[in-house]
Amino acid sequence: MNQIFLVRFLFMFCCWFSVVDRSLATSLVADNEEEKGIKQAIHWYLNGTSYNDQSQINKAFYFNARLYLPGKDDALREMGALEYSQLFPAEKKGEFNGRIGRLISMEVTGDVATAKAEILLLKPGIRFVDVFLLKKIQGTWQIISKSAIRENTPQHGRKILFVVSNAQQYPGTSVNTGNNFPELAYAYQTFIKAGYAVDFVSQQGGSVPLEMINTSDTVQRQHLYDRDFMWALAHTKHPTEIAAKDYAAINYIGGGSAIIEIADNPAIQAIAMQIYEQQGGVIAAICQGTQGISNLKQRDGTFLLSDKVLTSFPDRYLNQQSPIFKAYPFSLETTIKQRKGKFTSGANGSSHIEVDGRLVTGMNWESSVAVAEAVIRLLDEKK
Repeated sequence: MNQIFLVRFLFMFCCWFSVVDRSLATSLVADNEEEKGIKQAIHWYLNGTSYNDQSQINKAFYFNARLYLPGKDDALREMGALEYSQLFPAEKKGEFNGRIGRLISMEVTGDVATAKAEILLLKPGIRFVDVFLLKKIQGTWQIISKSAIRENTPQHGRKILFVVSNAQQYPGTSVNTGNNFPELAYAYQTFIKAGYAVDFVSQQGGSVPLEMINTSDTVQRQHLYDRDFMWALAHTKHPTEIAAKDYAAINYIGGGSAIIEIADNPAIQAIAMQIYEQQGGVIAAICQGTQGISNLKQRDGTFLLSDKVLTSFPDRYLNQQSPIFKAYPFSLETTIKQRKGKFTSGANGSSHIEVDGRLVTGMNWESSVAVAEAVIRLLDEKK
């Protein structure tokens, strides 16, 4: 809640306008349909190559597609789509072969599109980034070309789920709000450097508003102009797209949007508690993100926060004369105490975190790195 950051940034035009005319709405629906078709083609590719399913691989590619792959000693290896699919033995169809893949980004221009995917091979520790050229052919999106880069780096394949919010304004007001961009950028960077993949989920899916952007900050500027990172924030996953079993931890991002709707969303609650209770994973929250975990209940019916030591942004550091403070629907500090949590805080503008078992909380955006590092330590101890 540092007042240096006064710039509020609303990402994507669907977050800029409260009223969208009918022609634009029709265009958005069409765009969504195209994206679905592209995602389907990439899904066939990812699933087919992970489970040795030649039929899915062949559905993903145009029959005459060309692939340009890294070969031995940096040589270029070129092959056709059919030859490529035959690299995956038909007799092992349905058998997982150790490839972990995910879509990173896409861009559509008419009936042509580009897309990027990450492929991890945990043994011997290889990361590929695949770049695709796709075309809509007779109503179906297919890959017409693929190339890739290869990196030999240690990989563990674990994933973190970031919870963000679609809420754009405080309830009953015209006061804009958003997800805290410094928390997103710093926490994301920390997890990525440690070899984690990060996905984003929101209550509605799709684009989310952002706030507190400071382009003079190197890390924030780097991520603001990172097309893959910003694509992910424009295409957050809907809770129905999330398989909780895929994630080692869940991290609730702060910002004013975090205190609206997230805590009451049953689908996100279920994801969080499966990660925490059934999988022994970690729950983390930064600043106002703590409000998002305030209604989480354990199997015995008690609140997750009950008897836990935790932190969030304290009331005493808020500017009580600002329209933002007046628009707050509740006090985070009070909510924690109502849930019988033990509230702590540190100096304003300094990092302060609390770790209680597998619950990690941070007071402010300055705590983002420390929260991520604490989550990583807990997960490393679990191995």
